[in-house]
Amino acid sequence: MPAWRRYLPLLAKLAFMAGALWLVARHLDLPLLGRTLRQARPGWLALAVALFTLSKLIASVRLNTFFQAVGIQLSERYNLRLYWLGMYYNLFLPGGIGGDGYKVYLLGKEFPGRRAAIFRALLLDRISGMVALLVLLLLLFGGTAYPGWWRVGALALVPLGLGLSYGLASWLFKEFRGALGRTSWQALGVQGSQVLCAWALLAALGASGGPVLPYLLVFLASSIVAVLPLTVGGLGARELTFLYGAQLFALSVPVAVSVSVLFYVISALVSLVGAFVKVSNEQ
Repeated sequence: MPAWRRYLPLLAKLAFMAGALWLVARHLDLPLLGRTLRQARPGWLALAVALFTLSKLIASVRLNTFFQAVGIQLSERYNLRLYWLGMYYNLFLPGGIGGDGYKVYLLGKEFPGRRAAIFRALLLDRISGMVALLVLLLLLFGGTAYPGWWRVGALALVPLGLGLSYGLASWLFKEFRGALGRTSWQALGVQGSQVLCAWALLAALGASGGPVLPYLLVFLASSIVAVLPLTVGGLGARELTFLYGAQLFALSVPVAVSVSVLFYVISALVSLVGAFVKVSNEQ
């Protein structure tokens, strides 16, 4: 394969990201956005950083729970270092080996013959996070002012979706069956901490006294979109979702996009710590 073809996915992501950011900028009053960001309250920003960090600590424990279910025994300290290094790779090196790919490579060397199990653990970890996002989205939608049957339908989908996802996971990932209950709660803890992080960002921007729930709904929708491999670290896709979500719910566009920008900055700063993490074979 020609060398240039290997860079096509990265170039496509960069092009999509640039187009999304350009589209967002066209609909924004950039000076107003700048003033909104400059007026953010430091105390609430610090709380948002703490909540985001907490979400990643829980996520690290969840992944190790999946590893332990298939006999990949890692200390929590070693797993946390590996997880943080993976965060750095996922955010800053999306066109290269990637965080999950690095984990498969490194742990595959430490546990010969277990690469398939390691890959399945990482895949199920991603799926459990997506299910938790959808559950929280439905729960929050159930608290909106939409017509009652919409809310009832959303809430009715929660147990149905949980039962279906549990059944499918038990069938497709039989070796992880014993860990599914615990990891489901951990996944909700991860996404719940990030929802609280978004709430803290709204408070930092002085928007917590208004209709907070629609902002949080848009945040969850943007988190789902950001998981898709469309851009570098979700940048651009998340902002575009916030832009159209703000227009849909008649929210303040500068505040909505500011939440998106601040969340990306926080995730980048926290992930940057992974650049200084040393991972060795000693646990």
